[in-house]
This record gives sequence, C-alpha cells and structure tokens, in this order.
Amino acid sequence: MKAANVLTAMVLIGGVAGCASIGTTPGAPSRELQSTQPGWERYFTILWQPGTQGGRNVVSGTVQNRYGATASRVQLLVEGLDDKGGILSQRVVWLGGNIGPFETAPFDVRVEPAASYRVTIFAYDQGRGGGP
Repeated sequence: MKAANVLTAMVLIGGVAGCASIGTTPGAPSRELQSTQPGWERYFTILWQPGTQGGRNVVSGTVQNRYGATASRVQLLVEGLDDKGGILSQRVVWLGGNIGPFETAPFDVRVEPAASYRVTIFAYDQGRGGGP
C-alpha cells in the first residue's frame, strides 16, 4: 500500500512539474512568423505608415492586387521593429473581403509601440482571373 501512495505522489509531482514547464520562460527565443507565400511581392504592393487613432498606435495603408485574379482570405503580417531592425512584435490580421484583379484594399492595424514597422503578406488564396 505504501508503494501505491509513493507512486501516486510521484505521478502528481511529475504532472505538476510538467505543467509548470509548458509556459514560456523570460528570455526564451520565440518562433518568428514568416510569409507562407514566398514571392508574394510579384502579386501585391503594400504601402503603409505608422500613426495614431483614438490615442492608439496603428499602422494604416493599402494592399494593391497587381495580378489578374481575385485574391481572397488575405492575411497581413505586421511586425514592430527595434532601432536595429530586430523583431519586437508580430501580429497576423485578416484583411477582410476579396481583392479583385488590380484593385486596392485599405487596412488599419493596432500595434505596439516600436521604432519602425514592416507589413508583408502572410497568406492568401488566389482565384481565377476575370473578377471577384
């Protein structure tokens, strides 16, 4: 019976220790996000600028679809950078709606304060040509 109690105690202690180790540790490297669509630059132009809206930091701009097919399910990767270009924050946001061939879509994304920002296409689906 004592062996069963010891075994139960060991399982409980191991379980608690295992749960505690799942969280992130300060200073631990995090996984950087990157576009799932290499070469997106051939199909899209992104213009943006940092600013404030309602006292909050935002990055506002437009995405232009330069391809003769509708782009749907467009997601942007908005990154906050330090003064040396290191990544401070990353955020993936849905652009919303489709972008027809040669059309432009606006965006406003809330961001954390940073020295500068970078906006790229994270993912999208490309349809057939001829309109949305």
